[in-house]
Amino acid sequence: MKAYVLVKFEPNADLSQAKHALGAPGILSLDLVMGPYDSITIIEGEDLKTLADLATKIRKCPGIAESVTCPVVG
Repeated sequence: MKAYVLVKFEPNADLSQAKHALGAPGILSLDLVMGPYDSITIIEGEDLKTLADLATKIRKCPGIAESVTCPVVG
């Protein structure tokens, strides 16, 4: 399964620190973007629980204000 994790950083967050998440298994990419979110991360796992665990790891990174996980359904 695959999901997109949309992330908003806190105003004073160091966005360069976001790239450290790329080393975790199951995290395929992390792109800093402009718009309502600051980052879009693609994660992959064998089931919804694995995706939820990966999304939780991302959400616990320093400087993250909020995140939304969007599992791919097709």
